[in-house]
Amino acid sequence: MGRDDEIDLARLWGLLWGGRWKIVAFVVAALLCAVFYLFVVQPTYQTDALLKIEDEGSQPLQGVTNDLKQLAGKGTSLAESEIPIIKSRTVLGDTVEGLGLETVSAPAYFPVIGQAVAERRKLGPLASSAVPPDAESWFGRYAWQPVHATVERMNVPDDLLGEAFTLRALGGGQYLLFGPEGDRILKGSVGEVAEGETSTGAAVGVFVSDIAVSNPPTDFNVTRRAALSVVGELQDKLRVVEEGDESGIVRISLEGKDKARIANIVNSVANNYLRQNVEARSAEAEKSLEFLDKQMPELKAELEAAESRLTQYQEKNDTIDLGKEGQALLDQMVAIEDKRSQLELKIAELRQTYTGQHPALQAARDQMEQLAQEKQQLDERIGSLPGAQKEMFGLRRDVEVNTQLYTALLNRAQQLRVIKAGTVGNVRIVDQAVQPMRSVSPRTALVLMLAIILGGLLGVAFVFVQAAIRRGVDDPKAIENRLGLSVYAVVPFSNWLEQQSARSRRRRQPLPLLARDNPEEIAVEALRSMRTSLYFAQTEADSNVILMTGPTPGIGKSFVSVNLAYLLAEVGQSVVVVDADLRKGRIHEFFKDRQRAPGLSQVLTGQVELDDALRTSEDLEFSVLTTGQLPPNPSEMLMRKTFPQLLERLKKRFDIVLVDAPPVLAVTDAAIIRASLPGVVTFMVAAAGRHPMAELEETAKRLTSRDHKVAGVVFNAYQKKHASYAGGYSYYQYEYKK
Repeated sequence: MGRDDEIDLARLWGLLWGGRWKIVAFVVAALLCAVFYLFVVQPTYQTDALLKIEDEGSQPLQGVTNDLKQLAGKGTSLAESEIPIIKSRTVLGDTVEGLGLETVSAPAYFPVIGQAVAERRKLGPLASSAVPPDAESWFGRYAWQPVHATVERMNVPDDLLGEAFTLRALGGGQYLLFGPEGDRILKGSVGEVAEGETSTGAAVGVFVSDIAVSNPPTDFNVTRRAALSVVGELQDKLRVVEEGDESGIVRISLEGKDKARIANIVNSVANNYLRQNVEARSAEAEKSLEFLDKQMPELKAELEAAESRLTQYQEKNDTIDLGKEGQALLDQMVAIEDKRSQLELKIAELRQTYTGQHPALQAARDQMEQLAQEKQQLDERIGSLPGAQKEMFGLRRDVEVNTQLYTALLNRAQQLRVIKAGTVGNVRIVDQAVQPMRSVSPRTALVLMLAIILGGLLGVAFVFVQAAIRRGVDDPKAIENRLGLSVYAVVPFSNWLEQQSARSRRRRQPLPLLARDNPEEIAVEALRSMRTSLYFAQTEADSNVILMTGPTPGIGKSFVSVNLAYLLAEVGQSVVVVDADLRKGRIHEFFKDRQRAPGLSQVLTGQVELDDALRTSEDLEFSVLTTGQLPPNPSEMLMRKTFPQLLERLKKRFDIVLVDAPPVLAVTDAAIIRASLPGVVTFMVAAAGRHPMAELEETAKRLTSRDHKVAGVVFNAYQKKHASYAGGYSYYQYEYKK
């Protein structure tokens, strides 16, 4: 792995570690959203019922039916063909009508949280008397308790199907009904049919069997829907599957918010299907019995005629033995003829139900052709028998075939009479649907886990996006590598100074001096390090005039200037700080009177002598020349000959002259100050994370000339988050505390 990869990994880890509290905040926010979701979302329940579809058992013609199913390419699973019947409009329509699902009545809840709050409370004492129709509570007419109104019937015009009506419960069994447009339609009582008209004259009727409210008036949203649309919706929601392969066990399941309602619907569907199965079998048996009653007299006559012919033949001739071969042929022919006769009857039954192109009829005809081929082959073999045996063979064949077929039809007719008169089908309910104890969604553990994962991912993405769009330089090493300038000090951000400065401004008190008031701060230690490095910079430039400037306002130039001055004075050097920012200078705020004048501007114009403008304080231990009155033309003021002359006087009088200049990119004052005196030691103050690299490059370019260069950079207000963005560079690890 290359060095670049290692640096990239370190930076990524630094970004994540620096933004860890943001990630935690996203996770906490996601968890709060998940908890709120779990609070307001209504749980979904599932219930089911089991049905067993039995085989009809052995019966005449049943073998032919199974053969036809196989020839038609159908499986033997009874449930496969019954599932569409269970979900048919006939079965579900009876459920919709029986349970009154066309009419939907639901309390009007406060948006988002209303239903969740109401369902977690207990219903108070029922209102025994009616309130005025225009009465209203603090929160409107919303339901804040588990109330209910049972609307069993509602008749509305077709153009109002699906429209929401408002039923306002007044208490004491009284209610009002308002139309979709808010017009009052009728006033009614529980247990009585109420009728009224809309504003357009359309008749509306309603029957309310029960209302339970404790804090009237309470509104309910009532809708009468088209039965066909309700059936279609139920078809989509109802799940009917066969358990296992060809088991005949069918599971009917339904999901919903109301436990009792979905259990009633599933049980109603199961019972309606059971009833329909019994009725269908009875009707089918009746049709088949009518057909058999027509066929049996004809078949009985044919049987009697065959027996008569055999008897007459035996009376005229001696008994003829067919032999083993003839008997075997007779048995085969009887079997074929019996199957062929049953198949003809089955085809006749099928034609009463299906059209001629139905697969079952087509399969029956194909099997009839196959039997005809087998019979033709047997006829050829029978033709080789002697004449007497051949004649005897035909007579016995007719008797036995007609006997078997007639007996089968008698048995089938008896079974059909039992089925027609009976109340039991081939379906039984194994398990009724019950109200579920637990919900199937939402899953609390899963929701919370997803919230943690999603919150973490969003937090990480936010940190990376913030780092990607972050234009400020965080890494002092980047300044050294890109600009070729030495970073003399990395001054950490001081929370203590931030708080104390804000309090001093509110109270209009002198600003705190960090090096004096809290010398153990790590930022002070960084400035002490700069004090040491400053000696070498002065030696190289052979000047005791130090210029402090930067790219933009608000980066801490004055903070660095006054604290560095205090530390220099602390080691016995005479120091003066010149506030040359004649636009927004702030060094006067470190004095008790917080006055600008007299100061630099008055000295440059000759209004005040230098000794009168210089300020000293026992607390500061160094001298200060404030801005004085802010002139209207700061640049022109600094371009006067008196300014470099002033600097020369201060240079000879003090060991160190610290000039706090305006920002470079905002105005030209800093460049004027730099050019006014050769050999000025210039430091560029930059705030961590504030400046794009291009901004720092432009600042260094403006401060650099053929005979003047920037001595170095003071990287100010450096925080731990900047260390993270920089990929682990941290000044804080060197912090020392007693």
